[in-house]
Amino acid sequence: MRRFLRWVIGVPVFMAVMTFAVANRKIVTLSLDPFNDTPTALALDLPLWLLFFFGIFIGIWVGWFYCWRAQAKWRKLARDRQAEISRLQSELLVNRDGAAKVEAQMLAPLPGFMP
Repeated sequence: MRRFLRWVIGVPVFMAVMTFAVANRKIVTLSLDPFNDTPTALALDLPLWLLFFFGIFIGIWVGWFYCWRAQAKWRKLARDRQAEISRLQSELLVNRDGAAKVEAQMLAPLPGFMP
C-alpha cells in the first residue's frame, strides 16, 4: 500500500517539478546587493529553476541540521543508557560466575548463630 501511495503521489509531483524546470529556463539575475539596482560583482546569472532547486536544497539541509542538533540530548541519553546497560550486564556476568564458585562450607551456618 505504501509503495502504491508513493507512486500515486510521487509521479505527479515529479511531473510538476519537471514541468516547472522546463518552463523556467530563462536566465535571471540574483543580486546579493539590496541597495544597488545595477548588477554588481555580488550578482549571479542563472536559470530560475536552478535558483528554485538550490533554495529547496538549502532549506532541506538547514532543517535537517537543526533537527539533528535538537535531538542531540536524546542521542546522548541513549549512549549513556547503553553504557549503563553494558556495565550492568558485565556486572551480572561477574556475579553469576562468582555465585557458581561458592563453596558448600561458605553456606554452612556459623556456630552459635543458628540452632
